[in-house]
Amino acid sequence: MSTGTERRQRAARQKVAWTLLAVAVALLVLFPVLWMASMMVKPSDVMFARPTVWLFTPTLEHFDYVIEQGFHLSLLTSLALGALSTALVVVLGTPAAYAFARYEMRGRDDLFLFILATRMAPPVCMVIPYYLIFARIGLLDSFAGLTLAYMTFNLSFYIWVLRSFCRDLPVELEEAALLEGWSRLQVFRRVVFPLLRNGIIATAMLCFIFAWNEFLFAFMLGGKAVKTLPVAIPTLITTQGVRWGEMAVVGMVALTPVMIAVFLLQRHIVRGLTMGAVKG
Repeated sequence: MSTGTERRQRAARQKVAWTLLAVAVALLVLFPVLWMASMMVKPSDVMFARPTVWLFTPTLEHFDYVIEQGFHLSLLTSLALGALSTALVVVLGTPAAYAFARYEMRGRDDLFLFILATRMAPPVCMVIPYYLIFARIGLLDSFAGLTLAYMTFNLSFYIWVLRSFCRDLPVELEEAALLEGWSRLQVFRRVVFPLLRNGIIATAMLCFIFAWNEFLFAFMLGGKAVKTLPVAIPTLITTQGVRWGEMAVVGMVALTPVMIAVFLLQRHIVRGLTMGAVKG
């Protein structure tokens, strides 16, 4: 009897300890977000006052400056680039990943390693060839050129990750559908694609986050014509100093779309990442 009571008490203590640890980690992660949230409504004259001013009248002056400088246009540009490049990656990469996982063809593994090698190269090594090629074909400083750069850079990563998801799918389901007289396209559309949905969403989300956060390609290939949010943020560092309030506003704006997307798609993302981790 006492042994059972001690076991329950020990389990309760462990639960409390894990809960406190989770709360501590959550506070550690959320502290920068809470700091930005307070900075974006704090007046400039009390922002760095000593001692720290905890009670102040909220202001929207930082929001006004951000809107006047056109940061909302950079936000829309980043959203459009991320969404369009990710959509193209999904459309082109999903059948390619399935083909690499299911079809036996000569030189398949060599071709796959070649595609993967393009993603292993650091972006700083790729940006100069991109720049020279885009300057030659007239895609420099253009929305289409930057979309193409993001798509090609993410495509190999998408194929690599989704290929492992495809290999984890039971091939017996596809064989049964083929025996029923379905075509390969019907099997892919009605059997494979629904099973891959979580993996597609999880991998596409990673590709979108890369496009959303990317700075080097946008700075070198987009120029002033296509200014994304990561490229626009450094303009808040001026010769007079850093505009911290405006930096906090833009930081929260940059963080919000990703947080919303992850929150809405978290069920698919967790299932997709778990699915990809089941087998090698």
